[in-house]
Amino acid sequence: MIYVIGSINVDLVLFSERFPEVGETVIGKELLINQGGKGANQAVAAAKAGGEVMFIGKVGNDFFGSFVIKEMKKSKVKTHITIDHSTTTGIALINVDSSGQNRITIIPGANDKVGNSEIDYLKENLKRSDFLLIQSEIPTSTIKSAVSFASSIGATIIFDPTPVREDLIEIIPFTTYVTPNEVELKKLTKTNTVDELLDIGAKNVVLKLGEKGVQFKNKDSEIHIPSFNVQVVDTTGAGDTFNGNFTAMLSQGESIKKSLRFANAAAAISVTRKGAAVSSPTRKETEKFMEAINEKSNN
Repeated sequence: MIYVIGSINVDLVLFSERFPEVGETVIGKELLINQGGKGANQAVAAAKAGGEVMFIGKVGNDFFGSFVIKEMKKSKVKTHITIDHSTTTGIALINVDSSGQNRITIIPGANDKVGNSEIDYLKENLKRSDFLLIQSEIPTSTIKSAVSFASSIGATIIFDPTPVREDLIEIIPFTTYVTPNEVELKKLTKTNTVDELLDIGAKNVVLKLGEKGVQFKNKDSEIHIPSFNVQVVDTTGAGDTFNGNFTAMLSQGESIKKSLRFANAAAAISVTRKGAAVSSPTRKETEKFMEAINEKSNN
């Protein structure tokens, strides 16, 4: 089982030709309203990839809360989502330009209330053979408690350090895999190198390089998986798709190399589609994509 304790939002995604300058108004092309939040996105991606997933989180007592709970059920993700009557459901305002790049503003809402009750549920259910997939959009104390418990029982922990918080660097030695992108690596290290993360105690580093692929490194080995050449529509959620698929493949007993390549392919598919969780492919879609790539390279 893959447990994800993390954020769940409503994504308000606005597509326009370009981002507005300060004080400028531009005409948008399209508005999408989707389930989002890095925790929920990764849970959905893992489930679509064939993983058995339990998402643990919190929403507000509003329309958006009901909406995202229904969306999670559609994706066959098991959920333990509580309703906080004192706040709103988290919201992400996402601007996407014609090149597929995005700018995101997050209103945490109920995600900032994820705490003791969610940790208690995790402690009652997480086992040594399980996986914990966690990000940084919930309170620091909750993240530390979740990682501390999972580490104490020997569960596999995949930590996506985004958004980067310096006070979370100390949990890296307790995780099994840490999965930053290049921007996050710069914020986590002084030397901007994977080796520095290894020196501070990371067991395995998965560096997401976007169009340059993905790099895996630990003390004993290094793997580079090249990117797939696709037409980019929207990069929102690509990293979440990668993490969800990587975790799902590992949970099903696949090798690190195969899991990395599969996750990279899934992320490539996701950037050809609009939205975050809704853009993550099913396992069959990713397998078909990889088969087509292999056939093309052999001809």
